[in-house]
Amino acid sequence: MLMTASQCRMARAALGMTLRELAAIAGISVNTLSRIESEGNVTSRTLVKVQGILAGRGAVFRRDGSVGVAG
Repeated sequence: MLMTASQCRMARAALGMTLRELAAIAGISVNTLSRIESEGNVTSRTLVKVQGILAGRGAVFRRDGSVGVAG
């Protein structure tokens, strides 16, 4: 299941990460990350990459659209 734009925003906020921090870790531009978070056009490969980074830091993406933090 791929994360939604709102799940990306919620996960990043729950983990205390800025747009710049997450973009740098993912190796993408801030503009690309902004497109992800605003339901813009990005490749599924980029979306999977960002979701993997967030999940690796403890974000849990739920089917009901919510996000939790493992820990």
